[in-house]
Amino acid sequence: MPRPPDRDPVPGVPLWLGAGGLVPFVVLTGALWVAPPEYHPFLVDWLRTYAAVILSFIGAVHWGIALTHPAMNEHDRSVVMSWSVVPALVAWIGMLMQLRTGLALTAAMFVVHYTMDRQLAARFPLPEWYMRLRGGLTAVVVVCLAFAAVR
Repeated sequence: MPRPPDRDPVPGVPLWLGAGGLVPFVVLTGALWVAPPEYHPFLVDWLRTYAAVILSFIGAVHWGIALTHPAMNEHDRSVVMSWSVVPALVAWIGMLMQLRTGLALTAAMFVVHYTMDRQLAARFPLPEWYMRLRGGLTAVVVVCLAFAAVR
């Protein structure tokens, strides 16, 4: 079946890097179902730590877009750059919380940040494939974090 003409495929490098970035989420979450219970606190902590790193990374994407997007004026740049540090701050707070509560906060922040990505893309043109990639990656991350938080 041919793809719709207005939908560019996700380029290989972002697709493979994004998919590769999901491996720790899926492996650590899956391990909670097969590992002995005494390993669960370690697995959840590793997952929460990795999620905090990735949440900081996706926040920084907004900083990079603000630095380089030709359609942004200085006010827009300052707003987008200011937002870009919020995910890292929330991730840090999530690291200070009880494990499962921190996972839940981090999962919620992934959803909030995806919403902010959509708002950014609506105002400032980004590659068409970017939001499709982010949507799929975010969905997997949130499901993994939610499963781990309730396990």
